[in-house]
Amino acid sequence: MPDQSIIIAAVDLDGRAVAVLAHAARLAAVCQGHLVLVHVVDYVGGFESDLPFPQRPGAVLDDMVRHARAGLVGMVSHLELDPKRVEVRVESGPVAETLAGLAGLLKPRYWVIGQSRLGLLSPTAGLAAVLKARSDCEVLAVPSTPVGVGKAILARMRHWVGADLGAPTGHPR
Repeated sequence: MPDQSIIIAAVDLDGRAVAVLAHAARLAAVCQGHLVLVHVVDYVGGFESDLPFPQRPGAVLDDMVRHARAGLVGMVSHLELDPKRVEVRVESGPVAETLAGLAGLLKPRYWVIGQSRLGLLSPTAGLAAVLKARSDCEVLAVPSTPVGVGKAILARMRHWVGADLGAPTGHPR
């Protein structure tokens, strides 16, 4: 384990993952710390026969882990981060419990997570409290919508509302 402070970025494989990783990478650069990028695969099994090509029970989990690792390595490459300063980990199991166990094991200085899209219905609901209880670290939640997205939606709405929808040219707006 490195002697530097550890910053963990826990990401899901969605559109917010790059923003979370970018925040964590900037924090690691400022702290001169070691960045650990983590994704947890939560697959209980039992649905292998529902797949187009049925697989043995462990093969689905293996494929999910391999896909997640490739996605995370691609994000690290996309952001042009130094692979020597970033560790990619793909764990399997229940999300909150697995991340809490990792917090106890690695004792990070900072956790960087994305804000939950589903609020209390999310599998990561209450994750920040669990992480703070397991290790004495700061938990930083990256907002779920990147800066500027709300402005883009408002601009589109103004365009739609002010658009010429076939009204006669002499008609006042």
